Amino acid sequence: MDIPTVSGGVLWGDDVNKRFYLYGGDWNIGYAKVPYHLLSYDILNDLWVDFGTPNIDPPPEIASYGAGIGVSETGMGYYYGGWVSNASMSGWAQPRKMSSYLYTYDYDKGDFTQQAGPDDKSRAEGTMIWIPAGDPQGLLVYMGGIVSPHNNSTTAPQPFDEIFVYDATGNSWSTQTATGEIPQNRRQFCVDVAWAPDNSSFNIYLWGGLSVPPPVVNTTSFNDVYILTLPSFIWVKAFPNHHGNATLPPEYGHYGASCNMVKSMSQMLVIGGTYPDTNNCDLAYNIWAQHNFWTGTLHNEGDNKTYWAQYEPNVTSNVVPVDVYSVVGGNKEGHATLKEPKGGFDSGNNLLQTLMARRPSIAQRTPTRQLTPPTNSPGPVSSGSGRLSTGAIVGIAIGSAVGLALVLLIWFYIGRRVIRRRNERRQSEMMQPSHSILSSTVGAPSIASPQESVGPWGGSPQLVMHPSPSELPTQQDRDMNVISELPQQRTDDKGAVSPNSDSLS
Repeated sequence: MDIPTVSGGVLWGDDVNKRFYLYGGDWNIGYAKVPYHLLSYDILNDLWVDFGTPNIDPPPEIASYGAGIGVSETGMGYYYGGWVSNASMSGWAQPRKMSSYLYTYDYDKGDFTQQAGPDDKSRAEGTMIWIPAGDPQGLLVYMGGIVSPHNNSTTAPQPFDEIFVYDATGNSWSTQTATGEIPQNRRQFCVDVAWAPDNSSFNIYLWGGLSVPPPVVNTTSFNDVYILTLPSFIWVKAFPNHHGNATLPPEYGHYGASCNMVKSMSQMLVIGGTYPDTNNCDLAYNIWAQHNFWTGTLHNEGDNKTYWAQYEPNVTSNVVPVDVYSVVGGNKEGHATLKEPKGGFDSGNNLLQTLMARRPSIAQRTPTRQLTPPTNSPGPVSSGSGRLSTGAIVGIAIGSAVGLALVLLIWFYIGRRVIRRRNERRQSEMMQPSHSILSSTVGAPSIASPQESVGPWGGSPQLVMHPSPSELPTQQDRDMNVISELPQQRTDDKGAVSPNSDSLS
């Protein structure tokens, strides 16, 4: 079976059955295969499985760069909006367009359904997350990206003060106004969510993204973090600074990354993405392009000034950061006192108000396939007591003694050679000029920031904020209908974007 190579799709994770489902995306070979099949990666057996064509009529409009989320707790996958073209959907003969549909997939039943979006407008390049609130299927929260206001070739930014909430149980949408430190318009950003230990607040962490004209700050892409806290629908700024539109310099911003909560939602890994304004590599020391953001600040302290720091695997809980609980009340363990927007829910949102106050009991799913290999039947048991004879025991003892003596002899021989070479090297170094010794211990200055570490994930670089109006760099897509493609592979040597984990300013 051909293993797909796509961009802009989604992986729906199923922790219960230990598999991923691949849905949507543009085929990198330039056109979609005929017909579309839902494919799944079997984690246990390390293979791809073909689940066939979706059992829905009419067939789904397969899109790319939509908002997708897989919910293992309820066994559902969701995909809203996106770009439909002949690169994503076989046989598509029309001009590329954005979709207005929400598609759902039931992991256990294998059923696809088509649902309406929050309105009749088409959207793409936004994001969506799931929270355990409302009724047993939970709620979906959609934000950002771009929208076609008149469902034609025109596009506009989808503002971040307009939040869409989908009741997955009742199949209904609500729209709520958000307040606070509203993020600048952007697309192809990433989000994930961490809720308070007592579920009194749900905090959606937004990172990065590609600027949507007209920008407030003259930058192509962002390196910043905002938090939308629910049910108060307030945006707070976490990084850099805690207020305003500041972001890091252009060479540090990028888009198309993924945000991934790990270790009981205590840490969020930002993985991958594209740097549009630099040819440098992401070579942060001991990071390997997987940058770690502590959702409750470093070491779950809640009020530590540091958010970006090394990943720690032995963490089993999360907390709320002071940037959030200073706004919604309570403390790092939760206990939020602000349980609705400061001005109340928007008119007509009585249902949303009710759903946001509920914390459902979600039934535990059971696997629909065998997860462990069958137990092998025991082999024939030999007769006799099963004890070793005296001769066998003596033979093993003599063989072990000879083997041990041989190992010690080899060890002694190698040790003498190592000591002799070490003494020779030490004498040689003493004969060299002092500048030669220094040059062997001091590394070359960073290309991105000579003679000092750079900190695009900390507070040290100069911030970009409120510049005079100017045109965007040529890399920026001026036609909102054109998805920014990944940069072409360059043949020149790349330097290093070396983001250290500095404390916040």
